[in-house]
Amino acid sequence: MVNIADVGFGISQVIPVIVALLAAKPGQAIYIEEPEIHLHPLAQSRMADLVFDAVRGGVRVILETHSTLLLRRVQTVVARGEISPQDVRLYWFTRSEAGETLVSRAQLAEDGSFGEWPADFDEVALGVEGDYLDAVARRRLGA
Repeated sequence: MVNIADVGFGISQVIPVIVALLAAKPGQAIYIEEPEIHLHPLAQSRMADLVFDAVRGGVRVILETHSTLLLRRVQTVVARGEISPQDVRLYWFTRSEAGETLVSRAQLAEDGSFGEWPADFDEVALGVEGDYLDAVARRRLGA
């Protein structure tokens, strides 16, 4: 037996999300804010599976995320035909130069694709990956 206070912040944050997803009834809506916080990538992937199970069971899940990993999982599940693209809504929130919040919707295709990512959303991660690969290549070439 372990006290919840002794298991770390991530576990204490994810337990209410898991309980809500497992206890939800068809037609019920659940709002989850950034479920990826404090979770290892494998745990994020498993969390996505719980979300998809709830959706398949008729639960409406509203998920706010900054995780490209979760978005890729959504795309993969749609591409596999496990969830219809019509059952997924993607909304991007950006800020105009005047400070107004702009909302745009991306529609998923049957293969899970949806066109352009929001500006700077995945570009940062891709840039970091590219910088690392360039550094490794330079080191191996002796440059």
